[in-house]
Amino acid sequence: MKFPTATYRLQFRNGMTFDRASALVPYLKTLGISHLYASPIFTATSESTHGYDVTDANEIDPAIGGRAGFDRMVETLKDAGLGLILDIVPNHMAASLETPWWKDVIEHGAKSRYARHFDIDWSRRLTLPVLGDDFEAVLEAGDLAVKPDPKTGKPSLAYFESFFPLNPATYDGREDEILKISDKASLSQLHEQQPYRLMSWRDAARDLSYRRFFEVTGLAGVRVEDEAVFEDSHRLILELVRSGAVQGLRLDHIDGLADPKGYLDRLRQAAGPDCYIVVEKILGEGEQLPADWPVSGTTGYEFVAALSRALVDGAKLKVLQSAYAGLGEKRVDAKKQLRAAKLLMASRNFEGEVTVLVKLAAKIAEQAGCPTTESELKDALSEMLIAFPVYRTYGTPEGMRADDKALLDQ
Repeated sequence: MKFPTATYRLQFRNGMTFDRASALVPYLKTLGISHLYASPIFTATSESTHGYDVTDANEIDPAIGGRAGFDRMVETLKDAGLGLILDIVPNHMAASLETPWWKDVIEHGAKSRYARHFDIDWSRRLTLPVLGDDFEAVLEAGDLAVKPDPKTGKPSLAYFESFFPLNPATYDGREDEILKISDKASLSQLHEQQPYRLMSWRDAARDLSYRRFFEVTGLAGVRVEDEAVFEDSHRLILELVRSGAVQGLRLDHIDGLADPKGYLDRLRQAAGPDCYIVVEKILGEGEQLPADWPVSGTTGYEFVAALSRALVDGAKLKVLQSAYAGLGEKRVDAKKQLRAAKLLMASRNFEGEVTVLVKLAAKIAEQAGCPTTESELKDALSEMLIAFPVYRTYGTPEGMRADDKALLDQ
């Protein structure tokens, strides 16, 4: 494994293409870097400015030069003696009609080939928080209609410029009849027959049926813990590593995965021992990266935090506090403010996620013979979330690490 001595990150898109990056290589080499560190390069939504909203993990985005442009950049880097590190996004993909897998799930529901690729609760219809108001209000306003999808010609529920495919079972052999539906009652009935439910974006925080990325409902969690999903979503990534085009991988939001260690073990085996791998991991104060993860480290948030502390004069904190207190009538208690902010996040911004935890806890409590009310469980879980000093623990079906158990006991 060749360890980077210094990297330079390029944010592709917004005018930065592979050919433009190639032209910069002589300059980057004079800076003394060993590797170019590239933001996500795989096909993302058409309006993406960053590339983390991936729509196709097995295609290099034509918008920034496609495979041909990428290959030219790789050759330029090799000629200059520089390596390449790719930023990859294993945790999520865009919950967008531009994502072929997601659109197939919308159309076919739990019967889609990709229904288990995403982290979806299939005990109910797939929620799509895309409306500007409640479904009933949007329907009453006449903003919904049945129209052919401009790209496929298939019947779809049209909402302004978005065309949500209808499940074939609800119109097979009746395309002409379905396309003539114009009354609100028939539209509502057709919507009820779909494997998805259009809903207001305002309800996403409390009523999503899929795992999202933090508060971003436009990014749906991917189940890379499943071997088939891993293979489907890493085909091109691994090809680039094995061909020698890419020497390292930076893994975005590793803590979003169900089993980070299991994923990393699989990735390490597939990528080989020479691939340099680092993870984006938020370490709490005093927290260490799990020693059994087969990676070379983190992307350095802890270093930035330490550097920030070195550049801030802590002795002036009282001056800052006095100035802040002077803005209001009452003295601010920082600890109480922090607690209130965390409670607000747990009770409102992440209400849906907390509700899922409460239901799981209630099921466990019942199986253990100590049933309790959901209200009590919600209070207890909220308090634990507020007090928890690190991002997460790493329990698996095989058990929990000793240090994680000690943390929970504490």
